[in-house]
Amino acid sequence: MIRARRWLAATWGALVLPLFVCAHDGEALMARLTLRADGSCALQVTADLEANLRIKDEAELARAAAGLFAVSTEGDPRPLGSLAGPPAISAATKLDPDAPIPTPAEELTKTFRLGRAEWRWTPAPRNFVLRLPPDCPHTVLLWLVDETKPELKPRWVMMIAGDESPLIQAHEPSAMTGRRMLLVCGGAMLVLALFVALGFSLLSRRRRRTAKAVTASTKPARASKCGLCPLSGRVTISACGKCARMAAWSSSRI
Repeated sequence: MIRARRWLAATWGALVLPLFVCAHDGEALMARLTLRADGSCALQVTADLEANLRIKDEAELARAAAGLFAVSTEGDPRPLGSLAGPPAISAATKLDPDAPIPTPAEELTKTFRLGRAEWRWTPAPRNFVLRLPPDCPHTVLLWLVDETKPELKPRWVMMIAGDESPLIQAHEPSAMTGRRMLLVCGGAMLVLALFVALGFSLLSRRRRRTAKAVTASTKPARASKCGLCPLSGRVTISACGKCARMAAWSSSRI
């Protein structure tokens, strides 16, 4: 059933989209999702208040927008209003030139009575899909605009009741990026400080060992306790009696 419904939606979209080439079709809601560089998302839904049979003024647009989209991540889908709050309702007179449909130049210059509902939020987690309720009476043309890649053509999908968009991946929030860079820089500085401290410690130890070796090589020889001269072996004045007798005996034998 779901596959048949999606096939029907794709077929309907293939048949209806060429009509936009000749004229503006006010029955479908135009939904533009902008992925901003700071990680936030902006979803703007535009309705033609003159051509749409179900939405005739901004009050009806607000009621329709309240239950229009649900956000699905890893768990159950949640209403978009519970994440982003109520949409901001505003009026407009010109069609969106960034729409993925080929619109004649005269259509872009015409004045229309349009109503727009816009939500802004930062998705968490960053990967999500947008869903339409099973009883949604509206047909929605959803397209994706990446603020960091303005040269790319927007991806789009035609959605009817119960459909969901392809997987959408928002950018990483700038606050998380800054925190991650701070952690990386802090860790690098800590490692560098440890290496510098270790180098200074090894250098200081090597200098102490060198100084000890130099001191030991230049220190004069210590005289024996008994008063014998370490070079000639003769008895000094402070020699003990035993050593003096031994020295005298040795000299008498010579």
